[in-house]
This record gives sequence, structure tokens and C-alpha cells, in this order.
Amino acid sequence: MTEPKLLVFDLDGTLLDAKRRVPEDVHAFLVALRARGIETTLATGRPFASARRFVEDLNVGVPVIVFNGAVIASPEGRSLWSRRLPKQAAREALSLLQSASLSSYIYLEVADSFFYTDRTGAATKYIMTKDGVDCRIERDLLALVDRHDADPIKLFSIGPREELEKVQQAFLAAAPGFTCVFSEHDMLEFLGDGVTKGKALHVLCEHVGIATDKVMAFGDNLNDLEMIQEAGVGVSMTSAPEALRRAASATTENLASFLRSRFRDALEMEEQRACE
Repeated sequence: MTEPKLLVFDLDGTLLDAKRRVPEDVHAFLVALRARGIETTLATGRPFASARRFVEDLNVGVPVIVFNGAVIASPEGRSLWSRRLPKQAAREALSLLQSASLSSYIYLEVADSFFYTDRTGAATKYIMTKDGVDCRIERDLLALVDRHDADPIKLFSIGPREELEKVQQAFLAAAPGFTCVFSEHDMLEFLGDGVTKGKALHVLCEHVGIATDKVMAFGDNLNDLEMIQEAGVGVSMTSAPEALRRAASATTENLASFLRSRFRDALEMEEQRACE
């Protein structure tokens, strides 16, 4: 692959460190690469309200993928493209989760800085802390979905992996074609028909006029699989599931080391310029 035009990063487990920050050395590398004409953007399961601070910190100048590929938003947060989860499929997912006594979380609108849930607890606090968003308690989520004008953006659950896998299998059998994927070990997401980060990346590239073979994408979990496959070069973190590592062109444990190795000449030229 020749020098890429666009770097696309998953956030949690990939671009962000244990303190949920972009490491300083990685940030410096991305700034230097942008000066060389290599843009950076994000592809995350988070809502835009949660991704905004990273978009601003990195001075992202191209659209970003949020809600695990259900939405492409401008750097200012305006929805450019979306594919929602139809109410019928959302009802099926909610019914399965309720039958398994698992929690449910819903984002209804692209601009929302909060999610709805049917219960409080450690998982709810985890989402609020990680994503920096609020929650609203709604005991009857089925009724909420029914009375809302539009289809929801995303539905997800957190719980024991084994129980979530059973729900995943049942949902895919009842709603073939829809996306039901793990974004974290114990987080299962329900998305619209054919929604993936890979599909969204294809749409984004058409929008900005960059061929997908000029993209380098980075991820760490199975919700990144299609994006890794769609990009010219897909890079997985070494902590990723085996299926993602097999699909990737390369793996890395440390983004800073990978970027310096892959873009050594470009980074050294920018460092020399900064010293002049």
C-alpha cells in the first residue's frame, strides 16, 4: 500500500489509553501526519455527544462514524447519513433481553446526549462514566419505542457473555440481516439492517472522495471486523479476538510504536520542519 490518505480509529481499546485519553505521543504523530495530508477520523460505538471531545482535540476535519456505523456525522455533529433499527426489530431485541432478565439501553436520536434504560446499577454507571453522557430511566422501553416518532438509532445490553450470546443467536434467527455484534466482551449491540463500521466507512469514503484502498483502519473488537476488511490496510490490537487479528493486515500492541515505524520518514520530515 502507498501512503494512506485517511487513518480511521476505533476509540475504546484502540486509540484511547487506560485513562480514556489519546496518548500524547499518538496525538503528536497524528498532528504531524495531518500536516503531510494524511487525515484522521474516528469510528466508534459511542454517540457523537461522547466522541465530540476527541473530534475537537484531534481537530478532525472529515466526517466521523458513530453509533457503530449507524450514523455518519460531520465534525460539528450534523447527521450526514444514518440507518436506524426498525421498531419491529427493536421490539424483538427488547423482548429477548427482558425474557433473559438482561438490561437494555437505547439511543433514540443522533443528537441525544443521553440514553434510556430500564434499570440503574453498575452497568449504567459504567456507560455514563465511559461515554460522558446522562441516562433517563424508562421502566417500559417497549412503550417508549412504540410512542417515539422515529425508529431508534441503537439498542444494546451489558451482561454475562454466555447469556448475551444466547440472545444474539435468538435475535439473528428471528431478524436475519440485522446487525447484532459484541463491541466489548460483555456488551452486545443491536443495529439496523446491514449496519457495520465497514459499510459506514465505504459511504464516508464516497462522501469525501477517498478510495477505501487509501484507508488505514484500527480496531480491537468484532464490531471493527468489517471496517478492518474494508480498509486498504486493517490493523488490529494484539488484545483483539482471533477473528479480528486474522482479518487484519497487521497487529500492534502500541499505537505510537506502530505509527512511528509505519510513517517514520514522514514523521521525521515534520519534526525537522518544526525545528527549523
